[in-house]
Amino acid sequence: MKQFIYLQVRRMTRSSFWQKNLALNIVVGFFLILVLLEVLAVGIFLEKILEKTGRGESPVELLNKGLAFYYLVVFMLRFFIQDLPTMEITPLLALPVKRKKISLFLNYRSLLSFFNFLPFFLFLPFAATYLTAHYSGQTAFVWFIAVFLFELSSNFLVIRLKRQTTVKPVTMLLFFAVVLVVGALQKFHIFSFSVVSAWYFGRLLQQPLWLLLPAALLALFFFESYRYIRNHSYLEDFTAKKKHAEYLSSRFEGLENRGRIGSMILKEVRLLLRNKRSKQMVFFTLPLGLLYGLIFYPSKVNLSMPLLMAFVGVFITGVFLITYGQYTLAWESRHFDFILTSNIRAEEFFRAKYFLMVIPTVVLWVVTLPYVYFGTKILIINTVMALYNIGINAPYLLFMASYNRKRMELDRGQMMNYQGVGLNNFINVIPLLLGPVLLFWLFQALFGFAGALAAIALLSLTGLLLHRTLIAMASRFFLKNRYKIAEGYRSS
Repeated sequence: MKQFIYLQVRRMTRSSFWQKNLALNIVVGFFLILVLLEVLAVGIFLEKILEKTGRGESPVELLNKGLAFYYLVVFMLRFFIQDLPTMEITPLLALPVKRKKISLFLNYRSLLSFFNFLPFFLFLPFAATYLTAHYSGQTAFVWFIAVFLFELSSNFLVIRLKRQTTVKPVTMLLFFAVVLVVGALQKFHIFSFSVVSAWYFGRLLQQPLWLLLPAALLALFFFESYRYIRNHSYLEDFTAKKKHAEYLSSRFEGLENRGRIGSMILKEVRLLLRNKRSKQMVFFTLPLGLLYGLIFYPSKVNLSMPLLMAFVGVFITGVFLITYGQYTLAWESRHFDFILTSNIRAEEFFRAKYFLMVIPTVVLWVVTLPYVYFGTKILIINTVMALYNIGINAPYLLFMASYNRKRMELDRGQMMNYQGVGLNNFINVIPLLLGPVLLFWLFQALFGFAGALAAIALLSLTGLLLHRTLIAMASRFFLKNRYKIAEGYRSS
């Protein structure tokens, strides 16, 4: 284990990413410390907070109910933010190193996750003050250990689930389906998880032997994560992942019959499906964007706010366009010199990029049609905003692609990874999302709700009809700056 730690430290400090992002890592660490201090403040005043919102219930009863939702929220955050513990296994397989020790090290390394420390800042002050005053010190200790063991169980369950999604991305859809079912059961009062949480922790305060339940869950998830890593650490497993990516990309081979543009689209699809960062962008961002509407549409208050609905519409129909189009050229920064020296017309290259943004936008609009359940107004707004994404945002991203000159490494994960991201990427989001909202606000003030929708639709259709001209302008701008872009990719 000491040797593993030594190798990981050397690998990290020798990495060019660690050296280039040192300042950013210091800033992120500073903000993480601030977050922990704020969580600690909540934990210190948790008793008073619960007393004000208790409505006749004691603080511990209310907290026992809320722990179910705490674990659910943290589990979701872990799934999208927490990185998988990784190390370069391939060289070790040819050395006298047991896979058992590699698997154990990867599991132990995950214990350093930021989320595993949250119970110490949020719930330990409550257990040390309130519970010790109303129960024995032993009971308070057992209660906190149970809370902490459930947190560790969540840690290993997330690791096992995320490893499964890297091999079978369809698992992501099943995960979202389970989350929707859990939310529906709670919302329609069919089954309340808060009742189960209150029942268990209430029994725990009476009988310490209930501590065996989270201990058993932790052992189960730990062993399952260990078993999966140990059984999938052969070279054949890594080639199997490549074959799976080949199978996915082979489903699009009909694009080769669509001329040079179709062939270039196929190559881009293969690039997206074969690399870790782009694949996570596709399979993580799309479901998250599609479910974004469920946060706003069920509320009648939100439905009466057209500007908010316009913002949601442009986001859920354009989530792929925005996330992919932000790095239109950067996806190929690794072999950009090859593109410059190839017999590829810039206009054809940009047309392929344009269609790769437009086609998923149309598909996303079709997938969002069930939102008509919340009202036909949503369908109309989403349709207009999908047209805006196709007619205005897509050409805009092609033009702005020439300003993104930071090389992007695709073999690193997408979550909490700011490598290849520049200030211009954050600035680009403002006109992409707020541009249609401001236009809607302006046209609504002048022509009313229906007139605003008609004006934006007309503007979008104009951009769609002139897309060849706009693509030609973007490609000419690219040709003027292509050497600066290449220099930026080489030096970053």
